[in-house]
Amino acid sequence: MDSKKLLIFDFDGTLADTVPHVIHCIQKCAKHFSLKEVSYEDVEKLNGSVLADAMRALGAVDSQLPEIRKYYGEIFLEDLSDVILYDGVKEVLSQLKKDGYTLTLATNRGSNTLFPLLEFLGLKDLFTKVVCEDHVVNRKPSSEMVDLILEEYHFQKEDTLVLGDTVFDILMAQNAGCSSCYVCHSGNPSENVMAMQPDFIIYRFQELVQKSRG
Repeated sequence: MDSKKLLIFDFDGTLADTVPHVIHCIQKCAKHFSLKEVSYEDVEKLNGSVLADAMRALGAVDSQLPEIRKYYGEIFLEDLSDVILYDGVKEVLSQLKKDGYTLTLATNRGSNTLFPLLEFLGLKDLFTKVVCEDHVVNRKPSSEMVDLILEEYHFQKEDTLVLGDTVFDILMAQNAGCSSCYVCHSGNPSENVMAMQPDFIIYRFQELVQKSRG
């Protein structure tokens, strides 16, 4: 990994644990718009889905989606106290930046919630470029987010590492022709992600500093 100069991070599940907050907001949306009643476990299965897809799974029709997005964005930002960074994330990102790595973000989260989250968590100034799902036509696992970053900052694919916790992240890297790193905070690797054969796997964020120095 020490040969990589551009690092492209996912956000949810990679840098921060947003699952409890996302589930709470989806449950509030479902109740507000009289969709299917869902348990924590039911909604947990939808986590990682784009909001529109999650809402459709709960019975929403497309004509409701603009109002649902608006409401979700409002309640999501009311209280971010249950969104937490994984251990060592801020310190490791700061060290990598100090060591000369270019840090960027590529996420299927919308910019209306991503940028307030970065501000709240104290990460805003660490990233050179942030690409959200509303900045591209094709979200992950398309390579479009990676392609956009490579083109803007003139990095080569072989100098780039994509880091994330889902199949979508690994596939995005592969579709772009870049190396990938599976970030597995749980210590229990997903069979689906491992089946994608990521180039690297880390179980603690602090491993990145060691790997970045060979």
